[in-house]
Amino acid sequence: MRAIIVSDNKEEIVKLVEQEEPKNLKNGEVLVQTTLCSLCHSDLHMAQNPLNIGVSIGHESIGKVLKVGEGVNKLKVGDLVGFPAGLHGACGSCYYCKNNDEVFCEQAEYTTERGYGTMQDLSIEREDYCIKLPDNIDLGAACIATCAGITVYKGFKSSKIKEGSIVAIFGIGGLGNVAVEYAKNFYKAKVIAIGSNKDSLEIAKNKGADYVINWKEENFKEKLYSISPRGVDVSLVTSSTSEQFKMAYETLSPTGQLIAIGLPPENLEINIPDLVIGGKQIIGSLIGNRNDLKECFDHLVKKIFNPEYEIVNIEEAPKYFKLMKDNKLFKRIVFNFNK
Repeated sequence: MRAIIVSDNKEEIVKLVEQEEPKNLKNGEVLVQTTLCSLCHSDLHMAQNPLNIGVSIGHESIGKVLKVGEGVNKLKVGDLVGFPAGLHGACGSCYYCKNNDEVFCEQAEYTTERGYGTMQDLSIEREDYCIKLPDNIDLGAACIATCAGITVYKGFKSSKIKEGSIVAIFGIGGLGNVAVEYAKNFYKAKVIAIGSNKDSLEIAKNKGADYVINWKEENFKEKLYSISPRGVDVSLVTSSTSEQFKMAYETLSPTGQLIAIGLPPENLEINIPDLVIGGKQIIGSLIGNRNDLKECFDHLVKKIFNPEYEIVNIEEAPKYFKLMKDNKLFKRIVFNFNK
């Protein structure tokens, strides 16, 4: 079978190879044939880690069940399924699993823990971590929902966002534009999109952002406070730049919330008296769980969000990894595994 693995050549980043097909289904497992797998920035991070050389990667995929093992009773051959952000299993009995927070389980099995991803023709998956796709869903968008969709959605679910809230999205790219649509279409909020790429900001505007601010070309605070003099109720930060995290915190309204999704390279200094006196909150949000993904798939069918993407053949993966590394990739790419 074909697989995209981390190359030992740093310039190549990844390469397409032939590998043996996975065999020997255990109780409760199914064999899934990958249909589509989208490219996520996390894939590039994984590919740049020398500890992963030779490992197949990918986690934003959907596929068709080819074979079911013993004990499988909810899925059947032919079902289309997706997986929550590269999470392929957890213990099921710890505090976090019992509270639908399996993403924090100490025995959670992510792509790196199990040793292979889904950017390959076949993978063995646990039935209870396969989420069946609803009818009439856009398959390419479903790939993106498995990571970007549930990451943004979980972030908002962790907040107090409601109809009419002033919401700022920092970092307008793949995650940011999904966030714009969720804030506008699902929560009916007033949305301010903040970024530095003119094309991405134009997309955000077309997706429903009430205002856009290019923070590198405009007086950010002056423009934001002209829109909302009291500041922002909820700031969702998908950016990984420390500067945007700082801007997000400094423009929170009293009782405002900063939802951190991006990972800045350095620690931030927070004015604790301001945090306390202003009743402000900083909330970290990792990814969503299986229930969140089910809801996300339903939202896709209802057109709550509609990510734009381009489908290319899996053989072109090395090219697009290099474009992403060189900061020259400005669209979501979905790899097609159909021969």
